Amino acid sequence: MFSLLIAMFGLISPAHANCQVQLEKAMCYTAPVEHWATDSENIPRNLRRFQERTCLPMPANIKQTIIGIYQQYPREIQQAFCEIKKVFIETGDVSYGAMADFYYDPATVKITPTEWNPRFSGKPTGYILSISEKSRFRGESNSVYLTRVFQARFGNAPDKTLLPVAVADDTFGTNGALATTIVHEIGHMLHRAQKVTSTYFLPYSEGAWSKLSFKLEFDSYSLKHALAGYEERMGLKMLAAEDVKPTLDLFRKTGIATLYGGMSPQEDFAEFYMFYYYGDLKWDIKGQTAFDLSKEMASNPSFKAKKDLIRKLMTLPSPFSLKNRGTVSGEIGAM
Repeated sequence: MFSLLIAMFGLISPAHANCQVQLEKAMCYTAPVEHWATDSENIPRNLRRFQERTCLPMPANIKQTIIGIYQQYPREIQQAFCEIKKVFIETGDVSYGAMADFYYDPATVKITPTEWNPRFSGKPTGYILSISEKSRFRGESNSVYLTRVFQARFGNAPDKTLLPVAVADDTFGTNGALATTIVHEIGHMLHRAQKVTSTYFLPYSEGAWSKLSFKLEFDSYSLKHALAGYEERMGLKMLAAEDVKPTLDLFRKTGIATLYGGMSPQEDFAEFYMFYYYGDLKWDIKGQTAFDLSKEMASNPSFKAKKDLIRKLMTLPSPFSLKNRGTVSGEIGAM
């Protein structure tokens, strides 16, 4: 009755009043399972194995951390948790910090062999959120995390005092990296639900979002305005100190705020979705601001266009819902 009264007075959206209940139901402490798409010959079997895992006893501190983070999110973000079927907290070593997937109805999955990659089709009915216990529950602020990830790509710059340091929103304190990573993954859910960018299935397509910052050439995206060889060195983590100024200039010209967002339109959208809510980010070099995201959001046409698009998406009645998504299909490419 109390929950109903709160909903009636507008403190909690009636449609999403029980998202914490769904979150608690979805949480599963589990050993990692190899991603279902890596073995194309047995995808239906592996999909079930990936989605339907045996849960281990959940450590109380992990459950409390996730719920505490959820409770600090704005209601717009909280509503996404009503669409998440599984939240896997994965023990041991995995190759990622967090990952979002569709949760498929296994009865709808079909695999068709082709000359090159197998063709997949299936109906998603929700999402899976996988989080690495080892890399995301160790305690790390958002500022430290963003700095670490950025500087890791400058492997040819031994003097780190010359590299940008993130001065970022630290609303969540030592759980900042975990909290904002989850928002990043929720961004993936939004762009998949609303078909803003391609999924990980081939062929890739070019849309209004990707055209703001990327070029599609054959089966790969590249950053607009990037100098020759830049993206390869970025991917190999071999940028040098002399690349700092060109990198920040590239951010302004291209409309990205992190190097991770520069990997693909999908990652760019997820990063930008995170910054839409937690956009207090500056890149400082030796204590002097070299890039201020809030100023770019206010004046840079690419940043403004992205902000407006996300604002429009979030005004939809159920932006994360997959009820109208239909079947997802395509050739299975690199994950």
